[in-house]
Amino acid sequence: MLIPITLYRPLPGNLTSSTISDRVTIHILEPLARIFYYYPTRLCPTAHCRLNWMRKASDLLYWAIGPTEDNDSHLQMETTYWDGVKVRIYYPRDRAKAESDGAIVYTHGGGFSIWSTEIYESLTRELAKRISARLFVSVDYRLAPETVFPGGLENCERVLEYVFRNGKAEYGIDPRKVIVMGDSAGGNLAAALAQRRRASGAEPKILGQALIYPWLQMSDQQTPSFQYWKREMNQLAFLDPLTLAHFTLWYAGVDVDTRPDFAVAVTTNRHFMDYSLLPDAFREDVNCTNMYQEEPIKELSEHLTPLLNNPSFAPLMQSNLSDLPPALVITCEFDILRDEGVIYAQRLKNSGVPTKWVHLEHGFHGMLSSA
Repeated sequence: MLIPITLYRPLPGNLTSSTISDRVTIHILEPLARIFYYYPTRLCPTAHCRLNWMRKASDLLYWAIGPTEDNDSHLQMETTYWDGVKVRIYYPRDRAKAESDGAIVYTHGGGFSIWSTEIYESLTRELAKRISARLFVSVDYRLAPETVFPGGLENCERVLEYVFRNGKAEYGIDPRKVIVMGDSAGGNLAAALAQRRRASGAEPKILGQALIYPWLQMSDQQTPSFQYWKREMNQLAFLDPLTLAHFTLWYAGVDVDTRPDFAVAVTTNRHFMDYSLLPDAFREDVNCTNMYQEEPIKELSEHLTPLLNNPSFAPLMQSNLSDLPPALVITCEFDILRDEGVIYAQRLKNSGVPTKWVHLEHGFHGMLSSA
């Protein structure tokens, strides 16, 4: 009896739907995530230890939620390498039954530092079946800190180019119907791919971009959604500012082991975005009097500032969003990244890009990969 009482933390009232099964499930899963993920990472003495534990927890996650069958009656699946990049590909056993002759290039989440195509197997397999395109590709891009920016992005770009170059001959796709799709850090990569393809002027163009609770900037960790997390969700096992700061620094190639104070400094970044683009209800959590910022660390600022303003690193920093592919942007209410997704969707609309914004009022960050 003592353990459940000790582990109990009140969850936001609207988290998940109001059905009993959903509420019970989240009240079971969240404490388990704290036990196996949140608490151990806080006990780690170094950033390297934190990263190793997160990766081990990911392996455990795959064991828990991974598919039980290697085969699927609807899909042909294989793992291979395209231009040196590992990919997991899915295509219909009967090509004629595909509902689209297009292709999806999917980039997984995990803060650029954890997770893989294996962890995402259940999700990507289900997406491939539901979307029913002739080709669905999940990219196993190289991870930080072993490979820092822009290594992982360049992996994704090589896979995208392979699809454009070889997709028609090998899988019968129409190269004019290629969509990039990703969640969280993968949403960052998908948005960056769309921007870079436009900048290159290459043909054919990307047909569309689907960004699922995307991580689009690292300059402002004082947005209303960050403020809400600090007030209502602190110490719960959802994406948190300190973990996000570690992901940022690993991706940027900063040695956090020797300078753990860098991560704390990043959590106080407050280079304000245009909050006027947010719905009125979201701006209720703006409270500038509670915002605290560490004194800038010169060494960190010199390294990070060029990256924080680089749209390939932080797509929200792109000043010109015109002529980008039509976009679907999905955000969740209980997510520190909520506001940057909303702002990006609104800026795309204002730039003349056909954009659909879908907001999940009961949703939380990572819900798709944990479903």
